[in-house]
Amino acid sequence: MKLLIVDDDDQIRTGIEQGIDWHALDIEIVITASNGVEALQKFTEMLPEIVLTDVRMPGMDGLTLLKQIKRIRPQTKVIILSGYNDFEYLKTAIQLDAVDYEMKPIRARSLVALIKRVKEEIIREQMTEQEFNKYLESYKASFRSELLAGNITDRLIILEGLQQHYGVDAAGGLICVAARIDEDWNTNIETVTAAAEMLCHLFESSELTEKGICLRSKEGSLVFLLKSETPSFLYSRQWVSELLNQLRAWNRELQSQGKLSFSAGISSYGNVSEFVEMYNEANQALSLRLYEGKGSIHVKDETMEFADEPITGLLDHAKFKAQLLQGDLAPLVDVVQNEFEQLKLERKYSRKSIATYTKNLLQFFMVIIRNAPSDVVEYIYKKIAVIDERSEALAMDDFKKIVVSTFEKMSMRLSRELSPVMTRADEFIRKNYTQELTVEKLSEHVGMTPNYFSHRFKREFGVSFKEYVNRLRIAKAKELIIHTNELLYVIGEKVGFSDYMYFTQVFKKMEGCSPVVLRKQPKH
Repeated sequence: MKLLIVDDDDQIRTGIEQGIDWHALDIEIVITASNGVEALQKFTEMLPEIVLTDVRMPGMDGLTLLKQIKRIRPQTKVIILSGYNDFEYLKTAIQLDAVDYEMKPIRARSLVALIKRVKEEIIREQMTEQEFNKYLESYKASFRSELLAGNITDRLIILEGLQQHYGVDAAGGLICVAARIDEDWNTNIETVTAAAEMLCHLFESSELTEKGICLRSKEGSLVFLLKSETPSFLYSRQWVSELLNQLRAWNRELQSQGKLSFSAGISSYGNVSEFVEMYNEANQALSLRLYEGKGSIHVKDETMEFADEPITGLLDHAKFKAQLLQGDLAPLVDVVQNEFEQLKLERKYSRKSIATYTKNLLQFFMVIIRNAPSDVVEYIYKKIAVIDERSEALAMDDFKKIVVSTFEKMSMRLSRELSPVMTRADEFIRKNYTQELTVEKLSEHVGMTPNYFSHRFKREFGVSFKEYVNRLRIAKAKELIIHTNELLYVIGEKVGFSDYMYFTQVFKKMEGCSPVVLRKQPKH
């Protein structure tokens, strides 16, 4: 929608234009004019849906402008800005179909509420009742989503939105609780939803506060707002202690009914207008779940800071790399476990850093171990996908389990020796994967018929010859894309793909993204 602001007072006009986050109110274009003549010209050009105009202006006053606007576009909503001595002007303006008025000095919160109401009137006129109710639900969902994503920071917009959609007024105190259902990497969405719905019900029906509100984000987190008209009550340590006990009791109740547990972070006390700060505090407290594990509940602590920086760890450990190259993985399981236990004790790194390090370790395993079977490579790809999709749901122990389980699988799989003939085939492939490789060429190299070679290859490697070669090439290509600046088509040729389009097609199928997208991702 478009809004035209008309006032001959520069300070008032600029204050209205710049003092309110109009974008958050779905007002995409804001136009200003310093008098009625200029306003009429701009109105004719832009045809805004809402006009906010002063009454007393030189040249053309607000009432004359109102008449002209209604002649050109009758459906435009005009709001009159008026002083306390303008009663007769106001009476005439209402007769001329002004939709409402706002008294000077202008109060931003009152003006925001008025604009929202007028905007909804416009939308209602364009829709059936059913469509309008659907719009209101959609607008509420959009407000919730944008609020929890941190995209709405204007205190007036937040206050107005919480009051309109959730009945939260500005009086009294507020505490914010950020929670997350403790899902695993293989938990289905129905199980998570059932636990979240039960937790919301427990919270909203609780007698802990005078008003409890549960907001759910698209990312799967829950936000509870605990409202009380008595700030001192919310601020007391006794109440925070009661809240902690209640949250722990709800955790036990969820688990007793076969539901998943949850973790939570509790903000400090604040006013409703300080929602953004309290929401950030609650999320910061919740971030301790990474180290404390599932089912943990934390109160905001000023000292909580996690570094969002790269971790090298085992990636730079020469002895670890040497043992990997030898293929004797069993003794290294303890090394990996100790590495993650040490990271857990340090409590230094952010979730993003831990997730990136875990993925880098998995990719490192694939590249450094020359004989990694294709089924193990596929297993690693799946675990990397889990981290990409569910990183926010994982605790440190989950990241450790992913790496250790991968290591154990690789150790078990590599302990099964290939037959001498397939070992020769594998050595030939790894030495010549940059060249054109065919079943006929390999079968001739090992002294078999093509059909029998294909059968034996799939039986021992778990995948077809073509897929095995493609996986090896893509793994090598991925390493070059991440660690070099070579042109993508050159990388494709280097790893054995003469056709760049085919290279990108195979790459996207195996990696879930194109080489271009991978190249654009930040490097750690």
